[in-house]
Amino acid sequence: EVGVEMNVDDVYPVMEQWMKDGLGKSHFTACSDSDTYFKIKSKLDMMETMMKEIEIREKKRMAERLEEKAEAAIRKAERDAE
Repeated sequence: EVGVEMNVDDVYPVMEQWMKDGLGKSHFTACSDSDTYFKIKSKLDMMETMMKEIEIREKKRMAERLEEKAEAAIRKAERDAE
């Protein structure tokens, strides 16, 4: 189906039928390629999640540094005012 998120369990029967009935070819190579695709896609999804986590950590660190700078600037302004 077009526009439907496919997973490993849904792909095999569709691919087997399409390759055998539609093209008259063996479905083993296509299923092997599908396995490779889903393994790589899984790794890419994990890497994307990891990159988002790293980005969130970096933003938190940057916010902490800015907060420290703001506190230091407030303390300096208070000292200068005295």
